[in-house]
Amino acid sequence: MRHPPCPPWCVAVHTAGDRRPVRHHGHTHLVEATVEGRGGDGIHSTELVVELSRIHDEVAVWLYLGDGWTGFSLSLDSAARLTSALESSLRAAGTLDDTGL
Repeated sequence: MRHPPCPPWCVAVHTAGDRRPVRHHGHTHLVEATVEGRGGDGIHSTELVVELSRIHDEVAVWLYLGDGWTGFSLSLDSAARLTSALESSLRAAGTLDDTGL
């Protein structure tokens, strides 16, 4: 069965034998992070995964943020609002100037 064309950001290799539903994946970005754990975990290093995805017949594109085990998928609108809030918080903390660096 032929799959619909991939979105321009999809890096997955799809074949006719793929099971439905086909999930499109964007480049995976790995971000080294220091996190404060809940419970007894305390402060520790981890790697966060940031990746776009979309099920082939859906319109919605999702941005996954997590460690590969736990995480969540945000709508693109929600991800944009989160980006704005992060930038605002980083500016307030003095770690981000008006140039975005």
